[in-house]
Amino acid sequence: MSPRPSTLLGLVLCLVQTILMQPWLLPKPSLRAEPGLVIPRGWPVTLLCQGPAGAKFFRLEKDGRDAYHDQKSVSQDGLQGTEARFHIPSVSEDTTGSYFCRYSTGYIWQNPPIWSKRSEPLELQVTEEDVPTPPSGPASWDYRVENSIRLGLAGVVLLILVVILVEAGLSQRRSPQGPQE
Repeated sequence: MSPRPSTLLGLVLCLVQTILMQPWLLPKPSLRAEPGLVIPRGWPVTLLCQGPAGAKFFRLEKDGRDAYHDQKSVSQDGLQGTEARFHIPSVSEDTTGSYFCRYSTGYIWQNPPIWSKRSEPLELQVTEEDVPTPPSGPASWDYRVENSIRLGLAGVVLLILVVILVEAGLSQRRSPQGPQE
């Protein structure tokens, strides 16, 4: 009894997916700090790890060891990717060091899960300034909000231009072609 073509196709697709999801083929994530890399003692900092759209879980490492528990992706930016935020409420000298992040796609057939390569290192430094009150409000302006506002305004302007062009075309059809006597 020979297998059906659809069964063979399914097996081939599973094999290709498994091969493509090996750690050496997963793109590296990126890691950044908000509000920056040099933080006054006592202030909060958020480390953002960004991976591709298929990333499900993120891991933050400090000096080569797991620094924080694995975290599910917290936001998905369409097909662009996912990110996880690791918040440190109050930095101290213990917080200084090299941070890396990794992600896992978390597919069921990957047991144990396959983790990506490490991100480029992020060197977090704590200054000796003793600031009594950390800043309130958002740590930094989110560029995505700014870009969304710009795209919305561009869409409105484009819509107005289309309406003007349609109106001009319709009024030209209604007007007589030459002087009438």
